[in-house]
Amino acid sequence: MDEAIQVLELMINEKNKYPFGNFVCSCVINGFLSVGKAELAVKFFENAVNLGCLKPNVVTYTGLVSAYCRLGRIEEVEDLVARMKIYALEFDVVFYSNWMYGYFREGAIEEALCRYNEMVQQNNNIPNVIPQVASGEGRLYNEIVCRRIELDTIGYTILIDGFSKEGYVEKAVGFLYEMKKRGVQPNLVTLTAVILGFCKKGKMCEAFAVFKMVEDLQIEADEFIYAVLIDGVCRKGEIERAFELLGEMEKKGIKPSVVTYNTIINGLCKAGRMIEADDVSKGIPGDIITYSTLLNGYMQEENVTGMVEIKNRVEAAGVSMDVTMYNLLIKGLFMMGLFEDALVTYSKIPDMGLTSNSVTYCTMIEGYSKVGMIDEALEIFDEFRKASLTSTACYNCTIQGLCKNGMPDMAIEVFVELIDRGLPLSTRIYMTLIKNIFGVKGACGVLDLFQRLGRIEHEKFGSMCSDAVAFLCNKGLSEAAFNLLMVIQSDGLVLSKNSYYLIMRSLLFGGKTFLTGLLLTTFIKNYGMFDLRVKNILVYFLCIKNVETALRFLATMKGDISDETFPAEVLRTLTKGGQYLDAFNLVVGVGDKLPLLDVVDYSIVIDGLCKGGHIDRALDLCNFAKNKGISFNIVTYNSVINGLCRQGCVVEAFRLFDSLEKNHIVPSEITYGILIDTLSKEGFLEDARRLFEEMSLKNLRPNTHIYNSFIDGCSKLGQVQETLKLLLDLQAKGLTPDEFTVGAVLNSYCQKGDMEGALGFFSEFKTRGTLPDFLGFMYLVRGLCDKGRMEECRCVLREMFQSKSVIDLLGRVEREIETESIISFLSQLCERGSIQEAVNILNEVVSMFFPVRRGCAVSNLLEKLEEPCDRREERVDSKDLFCKNKTDIDSRSCESWTSEKESNNRCNQDTQITQLLDFSSYYSRIALLCSKGEYDKANEVAKVITVLIVRTKNHTTIQELSWVQKESEALHQEEQILATKARLYIIFEHITYLVLARWDW
Repeated sequence: MDEAIQVLELMINEKNKYPFGNFVCSCVINGFLSVGKAELAVKFFENAVNLGCLKPNVVTYTGLVSAYCRLGRIEEVEDLVARMKIYALEFDVVFYSNWMYGYFREGAIEEALCRYNEMVQQNNNIPNVIPQVASGEGRLYNEIVCRRIELDTIGYTILIDGFSKEGYVEKAVGFLYEMKKRGVQPNLVTLTAVILGFCKKGKMCEAFAVFKMVEDLQIEADEFIYAVLIDGVCRKGEIERAFELLGEMEKKGIKPSVVTYNTIINGLCKAGRMIEADDVSKGIPGDIITYSTLLNGYMQEENVTGMVEIKNRVEAAGVSMDVTMYNLLIKGLFMMGLFEDALVTYSKIPDMGLTSNSVTYCTMIEGYSKVGMIDEALEIFDEFRKASLTSTACYNCTIQGLCKNGMPDMAIEVFVELIDRGLPLSTRIYMTLIKNIFGVKGACGVLDLFQRLGRIEHEKFGSMCSDAVAFLCNKGLSEAAFNLLMVIQSDGLVLSKNSYYLIMRSLLFGGKTFLTGLLLTTFIKNYGMFDLRVKNILVYFLCIKNVETALRFLATMKGDISDETFPAEVLRTLTKGGQYLDAFNLVVGVGDKLPLLDVVDYSIVIDGLCKGGHIDRALDLCNFAKNKGISFNIVTYNSVINGLCRQGCVVEAFRLFDSLEKNHIVPSEITYGILIDTLSKEGFLEDARRLFEEMSLKNLRPNTHIYNSFIDGCSKLGQVQETLKLLLDLQAKGLTPDEFTVGAVLNSYCQKGDMEGALGFFSEFKTRGTLPDFLGFMYLVRGLCDKGRMEECRCVLREMFQSKSVIDLLGRVEREIETESIISFLSQLCERGSIQEAVNILNEVVSMFFPVRRGCAVSNLLEKLEEPCDRREERVDSKDLFCKNKTDIDSRSCESWTSEKESNNRCNQDTQITQLLDFSSYYSRIALLCSKGEYDKANEVAKVITVLIVRTKNHTTIQELSWVQKESEALHQEEQILATKARLYIIFEHITYLVLARWDW
């Protein structure tokens, strides 16, 4: 090319004055293009035109179009076309083909298609010749532009190749058929382009169909078309098919080059067949691509030996490595742990006349960071800065390395530099930084980060703030998210509505109603209440604060009812917080604005009402839901049955249980468990046993809890053999006894007075790793104290103070009464021999946490009897536990509920009875006295109950009291018969019914 330029200079010399035409100019332009000097071609053309020695024709312009396309200056072709139109130059197929090729190089498919349409259709869209052009030339121009230009093979090939490379191979096939329809014969390049498009999409059947077309047209295949097919089958993992194609090439006399072999080696490496890939590479003179492919394959397998072998082969072959190969080699050396060799290789890059790129620096930084050599990584990062490269990846690698090595402060400095340089900010990198700072410094560290950043000018900083708020909210740190919002607002940045919503929702669900109110007020001032989500938050907030206010607010709202109601999830929040009546009032009081609630929503509120003792409201809500078309499931029935049982309405609970079959509801293990537990506590063991057997008939497997209920009921009656039988049955069913089970069995031994059996059972389960619960220990301790076996009691107490459940319970006591370690104090008492004092303290703990199960002692009862009746009535405030209404989940009692005042009065009367007549507690006391043979004391307790009734209400008749007295005296006269606990319980039941009947229940 240098010699051609010398000849050109001679031609334009003033002495020679050789005519300088388009032929010469086109040759020079094409020459520059052939040696890759497109910029010189454009400069030569511009100089020639400016000197006035050249009037370019379409051939020259076509060469100039090729130069513009290679330089990526495709937009300048439009100016060139406009100039050609002025001079009425004819656009030929070569010009259009080069123009389309330029658009395809830039990925502008639509523009390329437009050029095609201009070429093959009537060019009506091209304006007439401008007035400055002579009329003769204008006529010629109009004749040209109205003429249809037919594509040739090269033009179609450019179109087909462009669409195939962009992934539109189907469109390319359409041009192929159009090409054949117009009588233009495709050549090998055309068909290879289609095959390449199908191979990229993995459509090998279609690719081989086009290959067969090559054979049918008797076009001689070359190595490239086979290389394309081999690459396609290798991508599909069909390596054997690749070797078949390789053999077919050799049969046709096509000698595969290193390019084809590299394709097979790459396929073998991706398939994990490194041994075969290595064997193939040893049979050919490999190039840099060969060794790079092998090295990358061994790196993927983390095969250190293979990487070392490839490194040695590269050095022995004397292959000139490029920067890509160096990058792979450095990465492989880091994987092998050869850090010094990696540094040496990195240092060789400038000596080889190469320049490290961003991948090189990233590889070095990442390699050092992974092994904790952060100082070396920072040195490489400094070299990267000096190289004046703009790579976000290097900054990201450095930030990740610093975060991984616990250096968040320095990571923040690098992050700030990244922003200051105006480089792209990825979500992944700033979230990595935020998460690392949070892990090291917590939420305070995240706040410090944004205080340090201040208000920075970056297009993604707003997204970063929003993502940080969402991150803290997802962590449940609503207050920290609120504080972050304050920091961001102080810098003058306004977050999105979604960020406000996330913070308000997180605060509200976290119980931070005060902060929610502040933020909600600010949001409504700035944005109003047009956002439905914020409207729901507002209603939610009002519901939590005051249900009546929320109902009034909903009543005043206008518009679409579906958009102006409370969110259903507020019911869960109210119920979870114990605001059962508020949840009930919200549902029944919202009127037409009731949201769409399902059976789960109603069941949550009903369950809360039942657990809170509001069984009447629960039944009201059942009727309300039924009227709304809700069909209840077994979960809802279980809640109501449990509520009835907790309120003492056992008969009504069984009526509801019997109605399940009528309502096509199948009872579950939980249903039976509730009823069995209730019957066992009430002492109706035979009825509980029948339900237990019914479970088995219905293929329902009782769990440990149900067995525990049964065992506990038997233990209260001192039925040791029955409890042990149930325990063996529990273990035979593959269930594991827990702390409660062991405690209940111990209770049965202690009720019978068999302390030897109790100690033996305790020791047996201690060796199994199962200690009793707190009450189980207390049974054993009390029994040993009553027998005067203080030393054994001390040993049991020592074991007791090591039990986790006991430690947790006593910890609760410490927190409630705000005292120091109770366990330490009790341990000191035991060591000093003050066993009884320790037991007395533990009895107080029992009275705190298990008042209903244990009741009060006889002495406490006598103290209550000495109080004036008026004082006792002042303390009454609990709900009634007796229910005489006929209950069904689908209907209320036949009788209407009385007024609120009458209900409260009756509640006071009922509470007085239930507080003073804890029959289960006195029954346990009398049963214990009977088991010890102390029948006189048992008789005295029975008399105390009689006196209690007399003092509680003076309406009891003389005949009723006489009957009670006779029954009590009969206990002493017939000790052997009346020692049974069932008989005593019947006495108490009769007393209850007599009193209730007298009170008009």
